[in-house]
Amino acid sequence: MGKSDVRRRVRKEAMTVCVLAMVLALALVWRGLARRGGEPSVSQGAGAGAGEGTEEEGELFEWKPGQFVRVLWGSSVSNDIDESRLADPYRKTAADLAAWAEMAWDEQWGYVWGTFGTVMDEELLAYKIQQYGSDVTDYEDVIRAKWMDRRTVDCAGLIKSYCWYDPYRQQISYGSGDMPDMGTDGFYDNAAEKGPIDTIPETPGLLVYAKGHIGVYVGDGWVVEAISHDGGVVKTRLADRTWTDWLECPYIQY
Repeated sequence: MGKSDVRRRVRKEAMTVCVLAMVLALALVWRGLARRGGEPSVSQGAGAGAGEGTEEEGELFEWKPGQFVRVLWGSSVSNDIDESRLADPYRKTAADLAAWAEMAWDEQWGYVWGTFGTVMDEELLAYKIQQYGSDVTDYEDVIRAKWMDRRTVDCAGLIKSYCWYDPYRQQISYGSGDMPDMGTDGFYDNAAEKGPIDTIPETPGLLVYAKGHIGVYVGDGWVVEAISHDGGVVKTRLADRTWTDWLECPYIQY
């Protein structure tokens, strides 16, 4: 091999080293952006995010295809109904609705369409499939992987779980108490007090609403909501979501 061939080989190897170094540097930059939220970082679902992040940051979660929101997951997994969190379990009040929602969040309740806080088992899953068809079967794999033997709700079911909790029997029973069954829009239509979201009072236990979805305002700019089959019950910033209205929950005291 002549001197010119050696020089060409050295230049080629040097160029290869430079390209590899640039690729490594770009990978590190991308990783850093993702950790800071510079690019969407899709969560692995409930449980994976438990205890991660802070109330200032949370974790980016893809709640709908291509739609990300920063969420917090609770710190435990439990089916307990902890009445000690409630000021008075025998009265239905705004403050205790907020406390109940915080309990469901902290215990990482799951999400299944049409449920309201009872524990998911094979019999209940079969019934929900019969009731709602593809609204449940499309997510059956997720439900089986995450939510079997766990308390589950949908967005309206989170509120119904509190209103239908019977402290005398210490269980959630369909239609228990004064509040009839109603969907998301039913809460809005039946609310005596409501207004645009930019006028929301600082009152924990108010409901926040967008067409087809509802959550519980728990104060200090935070909302607890049953967000999706993949996410379960999470905490989100009021300002990060597209709520249009606030309202008082019918049948509880403010």
